[in-house]
Amino acid sequence: IIKMKRNYIYYLGCFLLFIGLLWMFLPHAYHQKVLSEEEEVEHLIHIFEGLVISVVGLFLLIYNERKHRK
Repeated sequence: IIKMKRNYIYYLGCFLLFIGLLWMFLPHAYHQKVLSEEEEVEHLIHIFEGLVISVVGLFLLIYNERKHRK
C-alpha cells in the first residue's frame, strides 16, 4: 500500500492555478457582479490579475515538484 503524504504546497498551487485561470477567463459582466463594482473597469486588469495568480500557482507546483525530486 502506497501512503500518500499530504502536501499542502501542491494543493495550494493547484487551487491558486484554478482560481487564477477562472478569474482570467471569466466574462467581464460577471466580474462586475462578483465584485459589486458600479464603475467600469477594463477587462485587461482582470486578465492581468488572473495571470499573476496563475503564475504564483505554477511557481508553487514547480517548487513542489523539484523539492520532491531530491
